[in-house]
Amino acid sequence: MVRTYRSPTGEVQALRGVSAEFPRGRVTAVVGPSGSGKSSLLRLIAGLDRPTAGGLTVDGTQVSRASARARRHLRRRRLGYVFQRPSDNFVGHLTVADHMRLAAGRSRSGAELSQVLDRLGIGHRADHLAEGLSGGEQQRAAFAQALATGAPLVVADEPTAELDGSSADGVLRRIRDLADLGVSFILATHDPAVIAASDHRVELEHGRLRGAIHDDRDGARTEAPPELPWPASDEPYWGDGGEIVRVAGLSKTYGEGVEAVDALSDVGLQAREGEIVALVGRSGSGKTTLLHTIAGWESPDRGSVEVPGGRTKDWSHIAVVPQRLGLMDELSVEENVGYPSRVAGASSDRRDLVDGLLRRFGLYDLRRRYPRETSMGEQQRTALARALIVRPRLLIADEPTGHQDAGWTSRIFETLREAAALGTCCIVATHDEGLTRYADRILAMSDGRITA
Repeated sequence: MVRTYRSPTGEVQALRGVSAEFPRGRVTAVVGPSGSGKSSLLRLIAGLDRPTAGGLTVDGTQVSRASARARRHLRRRRLGYVFQRPSDNFVGHLTVADHMRLAAGRSRSGAELSQVLDRLGIGHRADHLAEGLSGGEQQRAAFAQALATGAPLVVADEPTAELDGSSADGVLRRIRDLADLGVSFILATHDPAVIAASDHRVELEHGRLRGAIHDDRDGARTEAPPELPWPASDEPYWGDGGEIVRVAGLSKTYGEGVEAVDALSDVGLQAREGEIVALVGRSGSGKTTLLHTIAGWESPDRGSVEVPGGRTKDWSHIAVVPQRLGLMDELSVEENVGYPSRVAGASSDRRDLVDGLLRRFGLYDLRRRYPRETSMGEQQRTALARALIVRPRLLIADEPTGHQDAGWTSRIFETLREAAALGTCCIVATHDEGLTRYADRILAMSDGRITA
């Protein structure tokens, strides 16, 4: 099977002669580095795209020849699909419960649907709109929708990428329970826990099939990263090593009455020059709200945020890597990375650093492509490179390794450590335990509070 995408920048061969079978009633993990073709393969199986060449049969439907109508019927009746970006699974004006009812049709009662949500730890959010959920809560709600269809096949792209360990365990337990009852699962993943829980594994690399994977490091990179050519002006800007951020008594509530959610409750923290602070905690614990408030994207109900110099729009002062990334579709990968330096009038000064960051994050050969022509992991690395290009005094990153394999995760953390050595203060929300050996401090959040 071959899948080629045509775009203004040329052809992208996402899959090159892939042949594979996926056993019925089993959990199959599709693994490989970001950009290896996992998402493209899942989109073909779900009937969202058709192969450019070769054959594909899903539950008796020849997807390679099927009309758009036939492929929609496949998704409606025989297959549940979960998009990689959690927010892509929802319609803005519908609640989680509305989505569940639409997915199930008349096949399940309200009580049964509530039970699905409860088993995934999301039942208390049933009456909320998706935009009011954290990334991890959206991911669990999207997976619940796929299960609500009652389809014999569920295809999910990185179903645990934005989940903490406890939430991911709950999803995996539900997968195993349903697989034992005969439901088939095809899961694209970097998560070692998902790989370990699978019955069958398929590995892709550069769009080709490599076969079963026996190394849970999933492409770990051990070679030293290429050196970054920081401009001569980027000497460590140590003043007195003082505070970059001071947060005191911060509180934020969304909604009213019975739907009110206390996202932050009397939160306080300080972060200093050259320090990496990791925020950890379950999805929905308040990490993203805290980051958005520090960045000035949210206004607190009570409390204060002090950032020396103010929360300006100057990228050299505060740079943010949000969960939704915010890349500009009309700019190439290279142009996105260089954009802050253009705004600052320092493009020529940063030319070598743009190339260095592209090489550091495995993006140099993709530099002419538009973000939508790259994988989610590659987009995530593009957003981080963009944030670093003018070496900000404060870098705020929300789950910057959620869609990375082990090797790229280490490369990202090493680069953050290098930026911190030059004085950048980094505040990072993460579920990745690998950050613990790179962070200077780890702050645990629960129910909108910093608990440890």
